Amino acid sequence: MKARSARLPLVASLCLALCLSALSVVAEQSSPRDIWPQATSAANAGDIDAAIKQTNALIETGKSYGLKTFPQYAASAAAMARQADKENNKPVAQWAAKAADQLDPSSSSVAFSNADHAADQKQWGKAIPFVFSGFARVFGSYRTRLLSRADTFMVLLLAIALTCAIFAASLFVRYFRARAHDFRESLSQRFHGGSVTVLAFALLFLPVFLWLGPVWLIFYWFIIFFGYAKPAERVLIIVLSLLLAITPLALDLASHWIAGSDSPPVVAAIGSAEQSYQPDALRRMQDLVSIVPDNPRLQLLLGNLLMFEGNERQAADHYRLSAELKDSAGAHVNLGNLHYLDNDFAAAVTEYEKAEALDPKLAITFYNHSLASGETYKFDEQAKMLETARRLDHAAVDKLSSHPPAQKIVMYHLPVAEAWAIAADVAKRGAARSLFGNYSWFDPATSATNPLTLGSLGAIVLALFFWMRRRKTGFAGSCIKCGRTFCYRCKSARESATYCTQCIHIYLKRDGVSLDTKRTKLEEVQEHQTGMLRRNRIFATFLAGTGQLLEGRTIVGIIGLFLFLVFVCLALLVGRLAPVLASGEVATMLVRIGAVVIALIVWLTLALPVWRRRASTV
Repeated sequence: MKARSARLPLVASLCLALCLSALSVVAEQSSPRDIWPQATSAANAGDIDAAIKQTNALIETGKSYGLKTFPQYAASAAAMARQADKENNKPVAQWAAKAADQLDPSSSSVAFSNADHAADQKQWGKAIPFVFSGFARVFGSYRTRLLSRADTFMVLLLAIALTCAIFAASLFVRYFRARAHDFRESLSQRFHGGSVTVLAFALLFLPVFLWLGPVWLIFYWFIIFFGYAKPAERVLIIVLSLLLAITPLALDLASHWIAGSDSPPVVAAIGSAEQSYQPDALRRMQDLVSIVPDNPRLQLLLGNLLMFEGNERQAADHYRLSAELKDSAGAHVNLGNLHYLDNDFAAAVTEYEKAEALDPKLAITFYNHSLASGETYKFDEQAKMLETARRLDHAAVDKLSSHPPAQKIVMYHLPVAEAWAIAADVAKRGAARSLFGNYSWFDPATSATNPLTLGSLGAIVLALFFWMRRRKTGFAGSCIKCGRTFCYRCKSARESATYCTQCIHIYLKRDGVSLDTKRTKLEEVQEHQTGMLRRNRIFATFLAGTGQLLEGRTIVGIIGLFLFLVFVCLALLVGRLAPVLASGEVATMLVRIGAVVIALIVWLTLALPVWRRRASTV
């Protein structure tokens, strides 16, 4: 009895140890989504030590699952730091700021949030470096890089559209007198009296009288003024028309980028490739797979997300299902990795060999194979596999050898481009319309069948057609001195093509012209030149580059106008588009100030020369 009673404490202690070890296993298998709320709850309760402990546990758990960053949790921590600082809760603010940098050291949103936090404290010396750091980090993430490109596209497209409209208006101002003259000459053969002038004016604005939109007026002016324009202006009409034709396609593509970047396959692929944790990705992918269960690549993506949750058993099931639906090297690589993590190296080698047979150019397969061979003391095979891996991708293998991942082996991540193809296929099938999320696809042929693209291409064809047809008979011109219009019916073709008949006699021939006629003509010239100068100054005051366009300095004017409009659009739209060009208050302010300053410099550079010019009557 004494011996039995002596054993009871030992048995009890063993049972307690087993229970504690079981609990530790459960704790080690905790999902990141369960750990972060514990950290924030502890911080809100004032237990900073527990919050620090849970944050460290989250990071270590992520490493064991193959995770490197936690972007959403990092952004949450940065926002929490700013809010705690406003509430004068310094311990929580310090913990949250440190946790944000630990959870995602390369997050642009964290940098922008830190800039706003520093600005709240009037520490502009810290805020501005944070802003520049945020802009540098934008290019380090696939999603922020993609959304930045979409934002830039939208700004450029708006600037192109406005440039086309203003250029068409400048063509109207320069050539409407000559075009109206030809309209009157053509109409006078069938109509008489004041109706000719009225009809000629109406023909200048024909799309408006046909109840068409203002965009069609741009195309119409490109067509009717093409023959009167200078060679540089004609080339520009064609170029701008082509840019307008591309604009709807580019806008559709940018919209596709913004919407598609939030689709479950793309989110999962980005998270898998960057080894970043997205809390909602698993649930959304499970919903999608339940509707589209026959896609092997979706099964592979779902398996990777389950690996990030620490659920290796279910991940293996989805990898096997992916291989059953369509045998692929990626599924076998990840299955082999699961065997490797379970220390079943022989089974891992078997899976790696299957992957090598399916895709002999996948370097990570041979790299993982070399690790498994080394664990089974097959060093010759290890060296052979490592050499093959280096031959396939020398840079990546050297990087892995110098900085091996926490799990040693490398997981196969589905390329993001394939995820876009999956999302497009799901969207076209319409299978996921009942699910929350964005399922879009981009089809250039479908996007090209829009009025703007067809109208732009039609404008080019019609402009060239009418120009070729009327080139033999010629186009009306205007006198560079007095502005009077004339055509081949008004004066001899042997006379100057830039002066009217009166100006030829006064400025070129200098023959006997009465003093009264000469004085009247000089007053007319003075009035015309002064009016043109005043007109150019007014336009240059409001829109940089338009003064040069009206003067005939087409290249300088169009470049200056486009740059001016780009920075004006950037100043107006920053912070209002997809959340990238600047996602923080300080970053938005700095971008807006910078854009306004550059636009002002462009405006001054182009407007001052126009204002300094003087009218000439000589």
